[in-house]
Amino acid sequence: MMALPTPTEGLAWIIWIWLMIHCIRRGELWQSMREHSYLLHLTLGTIVGLTALWQLRAGIYDGLELHFVALTVTTLVFGWRNAILVGSAVLLILTLLGIEHWQQAGVLALLGVAAPVLLSFAILTLSHNTLPRNLWIYIFVDGFLNGILCFVARTLLLALWYSGDYDWSIIRDNYLILMPLFFFPEAMLNGFSTTLLVVHKPHWLATWREEQYLK
Repeated sequence: MMALPTPTEGLAWIIWIWLMIHCIRRGELWQSMREHSYLLHLTLGTIVGLTALWQLRAGIYDGLELHFVALTVTTLVFGWRNAILVGSAVLLILTLLGIEHWQQAGVLALLGVAAPVLLSFAILTLSHNTLPRNLWIYIFVDGFLNGILCFVARTLLLALWYSGDYDWSIIRDNYLILMPLFFFPEAMLNGFSTTLLVVHKPHWLATWREEQYLK
């Protein structure tokens, strides 16, 4: 018999559904796709890419698996609302494939998708308001550094969640200890992707303003 979600997992599902409805209504992704034909291919390509990336995991225990996230550059491309929708679509695909447990999908969406996306956007907003607005800040702070902080926050939040299933020593020795190995590659993934987009496809970046960063 299929196990039902716990009350906490059920509440997370409800919040996730509400959040997706909000993002669909306010993000206007579908309207933007009708206005800009390239956006459909960009969205589908990002979903396919993240689905493949999130399946490349390192870990022994179920749930205690690390993988590259790339949600910072996704946020820079789509903005926070549409980035949550894109990340949610990837999570739904992984759940349908049986890679993620459907009972925990709501929790994973909130802690593993929404939280890092919102943090990435918050760091972007903070740097935009407090630091000089130029190309190097956008690439190195909003791309490279932001990617590391997003990854660390996501990993720690999920570690706290799984502490209810595993002893903390198991989480520390089989999950958290692997974090430093992902810092530089995650930063490169987000930073280099941001750099390439700024140079070749700046119109793909919803958060890029050439008149502000190249003045």
